[in-house]
Amino acid sequence: MSRLILPNGDDHPEAAHKHLLDAAVLLAQHRPDGTAYLSGYVVECALKSLQVLETGQALRGHDFRSLVNQVSAVAMVTGAKTARYFGAATRGVAGSAIGSWAPEMRYRPPTMTLGDAQSWYACARGVFEETVHQMRLDGVL
Repeated sequence: MSRLILPNGDDHPEAAHKHLLDAAVLLAQHRPDGTAYLSGYVVECALKSLQVLETGQALRGHDFRSLVNQVSAVAMVTGAKTARYFGAATRGVAGSAIGSWAPEMRYRPPTMTLGDAQSWYACARGVFEETVHQMRLDGVL
């Protein structure tokens, strides 16, 4: 459990970590669709973790472009706690390959290649490392 757990029980940093671990297992088992799907949730949870750290409130929705814009708005304020965790990987996620992620992927037939899943996982891992992982190292979580 992190220090950012919300009153309703949502714990975005812990969820990001759980999804990253599960995505790695699926990638090792050559399950690209599951890898990609969970990689998207890693990014979503990491972005929401930044918002909770800064404002105490969770963001709604799944659209990366919207989430990045909302987190950017609070991270760029002078003195923002989240500024140090809003790095290049996180800022650029909406324009990256994983930027096309949507939770509705779970309803679609398999379409993801292993190479694409590896790319999405790498992106998710990069976002996780500069957000949740760094917050852990800094003692924020």
